[in-house]
Amino acid sequence: MSPSEITFESADGPLITIAIPTFNRAALLRGCIQSALSQTYANIEILVSNNASTDNTEEVLREFNDKRLRVLRQETNIGLLPNWNACVAAARGEYVVLLSDDDSICPWLLERCVDVAGKQSQVPIVVALTNFRLSSSGRTIPARTSRRLGSGLRNGIDVLLEFLKDEIIVTMCSVMLRTETLRLRGGIPLDLPHTADVGTWAPLLLEGKVGFVNEACATFNLHDNSETARLSVAQILCDGWKVANLIARNADERIKVPSLREEVKRQARRCFSRRALVFLTYHRSNGASVPEILMFVWRFRSDLMIVDKPSVLRFAAIILCPRPIAERLRHLRQAFSKDWRDRQTVVRPG
Repeated sequence: MSPSEITFESADGPLITIAIPTFNRAALLRGCIQSALSQTYANIEILVSNNASTDNTEEVLREFNDKRLRVLRQETNIGLLPNWNACVAAARGEYVVLLSDDDSICPWLLERCVDVAGKQSQVPIVVALTNFRLSSSGRTIPARTSRRLGSGLRNGIDVLLEFLKDEIIVTMCSVMLRTETLRLRGGIPLDLPHTADVGTWAPLLLEGKVGFVNEACATFNLHDNSETARLSVAQILCDGWKVANLIARNADERIKVPSLREEVKRQARRCFSRRALVFLTYHRSNGASVPEILMFVWRFRSDLMIVDKPSVLRFAAIILCPRPIAERLRHLRQAFSKDWRDRQTVVRPG
């Protein structure tokens, strides 16, 4: 029997695999593994897949003398997403958390996820929330929590709509996936180099009841040295709309109520069109010229037409204003948004 066919379960709950695909990030890997080993939930394995790293990754791995840590060693660099799938194939846990080597998870992540899943072992996914750390400034943006949904078992469509409307912040490192469900779906999609994470977990929210943790349980590290940061602007924009189409196809298959089905499809298009404008704003702040930005706007105008007017106006204000004014407007908007959210009422029970 191969390692991937072995599962364990104890009185403390199901075995959960925290899978860490890594390549040439020895300095960041150490903290990532430490965050995984610090879980308050006991029944875990930490699976690191070293994708033929050429730095001192092996030295860092030898620092850890913990029986919960297991290492896969790829003989050659098989690529980012195939390395993720190598983790999925080798995971022994009933559930798996895919944790990038530059991100970290809070000690309570798995405990919260298991608590909301309860005895529903067939729950395909448990979604928790994510903080964003901006490496360039050292600033951490706290996770955006839902004002409508509390932690617990929820209708997956409700959780998906919260994500698509930008009411919550979710990234791959704060999502616990049922391993067998993920394998049956073919693992991580290889045709989405920028948005494979969302393309993996978002469709599972259309499977019925899911777990939801309305609390920050991980931190996503945003920096310019990521694999996806090396992709072209066109690739990044196109991948977003591919995921929107993927969600739409799954909605057509899974959602029986026509009005709800169309709402999910509409919000999926809006979500990734808004993100396209955000990315173009970021691209402009990194030195792209106004004509270059407008070229992309024109090229993808049919996709961007669905964006709500406030998002378009914010985009235009930042792109067309002189940079000092644009920066001031951005800071004012962030301050206003924080103040507005602080004044909201507490989360209502879902």
